[in-house]
Amino acid sequence: MSATTSPPTDTDLNETPEFELDCLYDDPEDPSELTIFPSDSHQSVTEWVTADRSAAVSLEELR
Repeated sequence: MSATTSPPTDTDLNETPEFELDCLYDDPEDPSELTIFPSDSHQSVTEWVTADRSAAVSLEELR
């Protein structure tokens, strides 16, 4: 992985990335965690994001 400190170019900002994502709950009946990961099975299995319900904020509260 490489890091850069230069800002993105106008060309970079004009193109919107697209992602195909899947998600899983730890417990479908009473979920406390949601994990989001790439749908592409060729991706590494170590690429995911997990959100704990106690740390999440609903979209209605953000407005």
